[in-house]
Amino acid sequence: MFDAPTRTTGKFQEEFEAFDAANPDVWREFREMALRLIKTGWKHYGAKSIIEAIRFHRDILKGEGEQWKINNNFTAYYARKFMDIYLEYEGFFETRGIKN
Repeated sequence: MFDAPTRTTGKFQEEFEAFDAANPDVWREFREMALRLIKTGWKHYGAKSIIEAIRFHRDILKGEGEQWKINNNFTAYYARKFMDIYLEYEGFFETRGIKN
């Protein structure tokens, strides 16, 4: 479970939480990239861009050998997790309703 209350429940939430628990380095990279963007002056940014940057980093730069996968549905959960923990950055990512 997140360090702060979550806004959603359901199947995708449970799948995200399992993935997040098994891959803490993804959250760490997502958080670090978001905070770096904020520090450099960005007021809003796309969570999908951060996820794609993480994919690129793992697939190309790290050369881990096999294609690394993350469900696109998890992008919104990472954005919400970030804003749930860093309340001062509420609205940094645009979010819409989640279907579960």
